[in-house]
Amino acid sequence: MARVYFLYRSQKDKAALTVRLQDKFSDGTFSQFEAKTDIHVSKEFWKTTRHKKRSNLTGDQKNELDSKNNDTDLLDDFIIKQYETDRPKPCDKKWLSNILKEYYAPKVETKVYPIFLVDFIDSYLEDKKALNNLKESQKKRFTTTKNKLIKLEKFTNKKYKIKDVNDIFKADYIAYSEKLKYSINTQNNEFDRIKTVCRYAQKKGVEASDSLTDKEFKISNEKAPKIYFEIEEIEEIEKAALEHDYLENARDWLLISIYSGQRISDFMRFTKDMINTDESNRSFIIFTQVKTGHEMYLPVRNEIKNILDKRNGEFPRRISDQKYNDYIKLVCKKAGINTICKGKKRICIVPKKKNPTKSDYRDVIGDYEKWEVTTSHIGRRTFATLNYGEIPTPDLMYFTGHTTEKEFLNYIVRPDYTKAKRAYDSFNNKKSKPKNIPQFTVIKNASNQ
Repeated sequence: MARVYFLYRSQKDKAALTVRLQDKFSDGTFSQFEAKTDIHVSKEFWKTTRHKKRSNLTGDQKNELDSKNNDTDLLDDFIIKQYETDRPKPCDKKWLSNILKEYYAPKVETKVYPIFLVDFIDSYLEDKKALNNLKESQKKRFTTTKNKLIKLEKFTNKKYKIKDVNDIFKADYIAYSEKLKYSINTQNNEFDRIKTVCRYAQKKGVEASDSLTDKEFKISNEKAPKIYFEIEEIEEIEKAALEHDYLENARDWLLISIYSGQRISDFMRFTKDMINTDESNRSFIIFTQVKTGHEMYLPVRNEIKNILDKRNGEFPRRISDQKYNDYIKLVCKKAGINTICKGKKRICIVPKKKNPTKSDYRDVIGDYEKWEVTTSHIGRRTFATLNYGEIPTPDLMYFTGHTTEKEFLNYIVRPDYTKAKRAYDSFNNKKSKPKNIPQFTVIKNASNQ
């Protein structure tokens, strides 16, 4: 049976211990290996602690002995396990020295990254997941981009490397996107994701194109139309006659979104149990925003309370995002929200006779009746727009979860003329203050000193 020994084999007062492994075989022969360790002790310490009982050692000696015993025990286990795995021949005298080098300086495996764009997206997502830095929504977007690139490669009969993402690639990508009628904004967002992957690959040592540093290496964005409800339209929605319960349910969720300013991922999770009433009888919905992770105390406005009172304090039934978007369009149509406005509408791009798939729909910008372009985001945008200027901006930003005023102002969609009228009224409602005009007197023979 193999055994490990630690020896002090030096004339110096302090030196590294030698480790010896011996194994005796059934035929009477044995093998022996020796090598220097990195465990350093003094000659006196080694001699003293090996011959005295522990009870006779000082406190410092006991502490040092425990530390050295821990080092030797760990090394003992490693050597025995390695010996049983390698089964070195007695003539292999360097075996023990070699495994000690591995023990004290283990090799760090370097991840080998793929050089092809489609393949690298998987590595990118793996790394982000390992760092706990990947949201499910991000994973879906990058996976969608990957699937589109696979189709692009089939269309162009090319397999793109990271270093191939240059102006030629950009031209191929745009041509393919235009053929499939993808909007400019979709192209822009996907192209940004592709560049993000390539820059990450470059950091990991994969060769990339110099185009990544060019400010012009992008696809210009198109200003997306933004819509919101006017106060009169909200009133029409509230009083619209709806013949089906599922539309009534969707309408109440729409009104809750208008009066709370929250994303559908948040308000559709609201339950009665989230409501807390304080000592002053103020009620708040307490929850954590999915996207931002912010803990929220959302005031229960009277408009929301009236909706809850219809259901004995309960929120409406939960429905899927898709059904919600479909149903609120019908609600708005019933409410007569039909003014013509510019917006994005999902259009099927295949002929009527052909059965469309999920990927056969595109968001097309055009002039439509407002109910046609109503989506879940309109409630949040309405909340921000109608309350802007009425409630302090920092308070509104707290409710919407925006961290910068620039992000928040992106939600404010009042026409410039409306803003101008509000500014005009604000300026003219201020009381005029007399101006103190300074009087200047000419001083003759003035000195600069």
